[in-house]
Amino acid sequence: MQTIEAPDAYPSPPRWARLERDLIDQMNGTDELILDRYLDDGYFRWPPNDDYVGADGFDDTFESFWNWPLFYVLGGDRAFLEASHRQFDLILDQFSEVDTPHGHPMAVDEYEQCRDWFHHGEGNLMFYNLCLADPDDDRLQARAERFAGFYLPDSPTGNYDGDRKVVRGPMNGSMGPEYCDFSAFPHHPYGADYNWPRRGLPFQDIDGIDSIEDITNSANEEKLLEVLNERCSRGDVPMNLAITALMTNAYLMHGADRYREWVREYTDAWLERTHENDGIVPDNIGLSGEIGAYTGGKWYGGFYGWTWSGWHVIGAPLAIAAENRALLDGGDVAATDLIRSTVDTMLEQAIDQPVTPGDETTPMVPHRYGDPGSYRVHDVPYSSSAILQDDTGGLLYKDGWFQFQPLSNPNYLLHLWYTSMQDSDAERIERVRDRRKRDWEQLEPSRFGKSVGGGHAQAWFAYLQGDFPTYPERMLELDHYHVQFRLDAIEREEPRETYDTAHYLQYRNPIAEEALVQLTMGGPRPVYNGGLLRTRVRHFDRERKRPGLPTDVAALVERVDEERTVVTMVNVGSEYRRSILQAGAYGEHAFGTVRYGRDLHVDGGVQDVDDNHLGVSLPPRSRVTIAAETDRFVHDPSYGFPAPIN
Repeated sequence: MQTIEAPDAYPSPPRWARLERDLIDQMNGTDELILDRYLDDGYFRWPPNDDYVGADGFDDTFESFWNWPLFYVLGGDRAFLEASHRQFDLILDQFSEVDTPHGHPMAVDEYEQCRDWFHHGEGNLMFYNLCLADPDDDRLQARAERFAGFYLPDSPTGNYDGDRKVVRGPMNGSMGPEYCDFSAFPHHPYGADYNWPRRGLPFQDIDGIDSIEDITNSANEEKLLEVLNERCSRGDVPMNLAITALMTNAYLMHGADRYREWVREYTDAWLERTHENDGIVPDNIGLSGEIGAYTGGKWYGGFYGWTWSGWHVIGAPLAIAAENRALLDGGDVAATDLIRSTVDTMLEQAIDQPVTPGDETTPMVPHRYGDPGSYRVHDVPYSSSAILQDDTGGLLYKDGWFQFQPLSNPNYLLHLWYTSMQDSDAERIERVRDRRKRDWEQLEPSRFGKSVGGGHAQAWFAYLQGDFPTYPERMLELDHYHVQFRLDAIEREEPRETYDTAHYLQYRNPIAEEALVQLTMGGPRPVYNGGLLRTRVRHFDRERKRPGLPTDVAALVERVDEERTVVTMVNVGSEYRRSILQAGAYGEHAFGTVRYGRDLHVDGGVQDVDDNHLGVSLPPRSRVTIAAETDRFVHDPSYGFPAPIN
């Protein structure tokens, strides 16, 4: 491995470097606070009683720790890795004893029995990050292979039809798709007690169910469940594209071609369906492979589909699948058309709204599609105050499209651009900017929901484009605030003996990873519904033989484009540090010619690296900027660590 050495000491460290190290120190040690205050010997204080029967909440327990192993990968204390291993095992143990209405527990064969991939994806994040952090662990290796095996064509679970390239149910898992029975849940989920006011009406053609009031009326529950079983209990849906992450995870662990071939085959099938549907991904596929087999031939109206949830839910698996296909297929960006052509179809219908003052406009993009009906503002999920209304005060409905508002999650477009690195995809991000909020040039505290931080994709993209030079310091300050906000709230709170929701620990998790992922590794925050980490570089500590930034070392990725990566590394301490810089989260990229020095315009050296690893030696209080030619997707990706770490 070639190595470069940082120049002599600097007068004082840059402010971003101090903020970065202080943020890591602020979060170190918080694991004990959470484990001691909110768990009983590692077990959740939910369900609230021993007689609980249900099928929801298992994923939420894993979500409580989803970024703990990722924090370790970034440079956090090893205690977070050890706690993650322990909690993963204890969650499996606990929920293998919690009953479902089907006569078997929530966890069967160490995996969720039958659930949709909106929830599977969220729950799997902790597992993916554990594999990333500790790929040599025997139990993780066995689980990665077994979990992916549930979806191979020859699996006895019957989840996947390899002949028709169809996942056989919107809900699936270790028990297969046969337990996707909505009538088995008379109270939760998806009955009258389901959170329909937040989700919105899933259909407009059920007699007697024309409003949220109607759908939450228990008298209509049997009728609703009958329709759900008829239309949404069989066949394939876009959310299942998130299974590509489970397969990619297994490939990164084991390197077996069957996982890569599955990802290629399945994404190709959805590409064909999307092209057949005039460029927009359909939301329901029959067991025959036919679009609209259970919805009267309509390409919309499926489970969590275009009428039910719209872009907010559908965009996530499209981005996940596009990333996984490119990673495993040597940079083949064919699957990016899933998200690109769908967004372009939505943009064709967009209505540009003037922004006052000035002549700027914001595109009001339709987020959902459905049959004609009564669409009211308070019936629609994930809507902003900017949503367009018609003359009667209802939602504007135009040629089947409705919920016209600024694009609610441009993060998916960011993942599209990050995968393709095409100028046209960068232009799409520019096109959908909400010029009233101007969130690409300012930062605000995130909604303090289930996950600390997040939601600053636009601003980070602007920084990479050179339009937000103060972003690193301001984003690090914001994540300092996010962490302290949680810690202060925990300090004021008196923990309870039981909790009535599985979400309770998610709202108390103090780890904020967004700034560190973006700034130290040059990648976007993973797609929360089951995306894998995507970064331009990854750091390893050569002395401690572990992943993450070495002690006292800070890093700032200042630029990523199709052919170059620029990163500055700083040792803020008084001890010599040795780091390894990896090209890509999985060593999938390669460094070519590398220029380095204090100021690349006036001094420094040049090395032809031609490798996916580069050693960086950092004397006390030293700083080096590295500009590396980067060839993307030229190495076989793997979770494996560089040789000096093993």
